[in-house]
Amino acid sequence: MIRKTKTVKPPQRARQFSSRPFSSRLKSSAKVSRRKTPWATSTTLERACELLKLFTPKKPRWTISELARYLNVPKSGVFRLVKTFERKHFLRCHGDTYEYELGSEIWELTGTVFGAPKRLVERASPYLIELNRITGLLVSLRILENDRMVILDRVEGHDPVKVNFPVGTHQPCNHGAPGKLLLAYRYPTDKQFREFFLTAKIDKLTERTLTDQRQLQDELNKIRRVGHAVSDGEAIRGTIGLAAPVWSSPGRVEAALALTAVESLCNMKQLLKFLPDLRRIAELISRELGYTRQSFPPNAFS
Repeated sequence: MIRKTKTVKPPQRARQFSSRPFSSRLKSSAKVSRRKTPWATSTTLERACELLKLFTPKKPRWTISELARYLNVPKSGVFRLVKTFERKHFLRCHGDTYEYELGSEIWELTGTVFGAPKRLVERASPYLIELNRITGLLVSLRILENDRMVILDRVEGHDPVKVNFPVGTHQPCNHGAPGKLLLAYRYPTDKQFREFFLTAKIDKLTERTLTDQRQLQDELNKIRRVGHAVSDGEAIRGTIGLAAPVWSSPGRVEAALALTAVESLCNMKQLLKFLPDLRRIAELISRELGYTRQSFPPNAFS
């Protein structure tokens, strides 16, 4: 006969209570909550902030090696920070060098242009004011930054109805006349444009926006042929635009000089009357940058 054994549980320890008063324990916990703890700050973020602060008007460009030496941190860590900032457009690589400068996201946050484009703005600004005086319309200077268009400078029009996009604003690469013009000269061959179109984001901004590859390619070919771009409600309903190229080196367009008008106040026929003035001012800006008419393609200002 098998006997059932009774399992005896070990005795539980008596719950201990603190002899300290409750008010004293409450004050102690409050001190802990106010204590500075390691997770209160991010070392990586602090280092990223220190890195950005180095880009000043006195020294606007830095190499990764210079940044690592100045911050006294490993070069690999600085490399990751810089490449992250570059991917997010807070930094940009200057031309074909290994130097970096503040990028277009900083321009949008501050409303101020830094780095290499600042020289373009300084040279072009008086001419934008002159074109605004002649036309009374919104005048803007825009560039392509990677896959987006960025507004470098603008002079507000005299009309009571405004088109609001401040300096530093990022827009789709196909935004109106200046967007199409910059695309036309950035991708001058059919092969280059096809490769771009496969990976680019072409936004349907209005019902008139060209998003079909063949139609857009034909439009860009026409822009290069005539030397200017026109937009009729393709970017914003009820607005029209006109753009001409600003050349910074032989065969390369650096920026688009654009006129924007509200259609109810200025129709397309009236806007096109300002095309000679737009082309003349675009050529003056190009000359101000150090280039002569002989440097340009035959149809640059025809």
